[in-house]
Amino acid sequence: MEIMLDIKENESLSKHTTFKLGGPARYLVAAKTKEYIIEAVNFAKEKGLPFYILGGGSNILIRDEGYNGVIIKPQIGGVKIEEDRIIAGAGALLSQAMNMSIQSGLAGLEWAAGVPGAMGGAINGNAGAYGQSMSDIVESVLVLEEDLNGNWIEKKYKTEDCGFLYRKSCFKDKENKKFIIETELKLRKGNKEESMTKIKDILTQRREKVPPQPSAGCVFKNIKSPDGKDLIRAVGPLIQECGLKGVRVGGAEVSLAHANYIVNADNATSQDVIDLIKIVQQKIREKFNMDLETEIVVL
Repeated sequence: MEIMLDIKENESLSKHTTFKLGGPARYLVAAKTKEYIIEAVNFAKEKGLPFYILGGGSNILIRDEGYNGVIIKPQIGGVKIEEDRIIAGAGALLSQAMNMSIQSGLAGLEWAAGVPGAMGGAINGNAGAYGQSMSDIVESVLVLEEDLNGNWIEKKYKTEDCGFLYRKSCFKDKENKKFIIETELKLRKGNKEESMTKIKDILTQRREKVPPQPSAGCVFKNIKSPDGKDLIRAVGPLIQECGLKGVRVGGAEVSLAHANYIVNADNATSQDVIDLIKIVQQKIREKFNMDLETEIVVL
């Protein structure tokens, strides 16, 4: 069966990121099956262009000049419950998986309330909140990758194979060419009413500190112990101590609601955000002798 790709040329990536920023992609391809993914990669190779895997568009800043290559958006959806496990396609929203788990009386994913993005991206960056993260519940990840002979194969990665660290996995790399297809999450039996109460509390907290303007989530990684398990210093208060809340470069602003967010406050450019990131890093270095590492990917 011949596959007809849905290819968009010079597609503005501001439409595909939560920052609402970024220049055009030379080509953008939505891929709803693994066969479409392989065909999209073949298309990039035929054009002699690089490709980049883009999920739900959170935790990423695309430069103003855009991407001179092929952006491939895997959109393999579907969420199903099997006893105390959730099996979800990479394109399924994290919020959808959380809602289904609660409705099925499962606990362990409540922390994801209000967290944007798709399941593949959540695994890619080991998303987390309130002391929990994807690495705590991932049982396995099904990946589509090329073998040494150039053949595309499916490979199952167990939790220990995923290279999970704080806000990182072996898939979080600009040069990553492995496509997350599906994941299996191991949850536990819970109480639906208790879970709903917890979610309401989390959403209330998020409304108080998550800014309403477009952003990519927290910009900088918190200071953690070497194993990534223990929080040493939260970055938001450090940025606030430097008097940087509300500081602007062009249309980009250090959020007044939460200092670890940079928001697209007024028609910002990606360069505005990049320049503001550098200012924050420099001020933190001068005051605390710390080097802040970005949580977001700059492409």
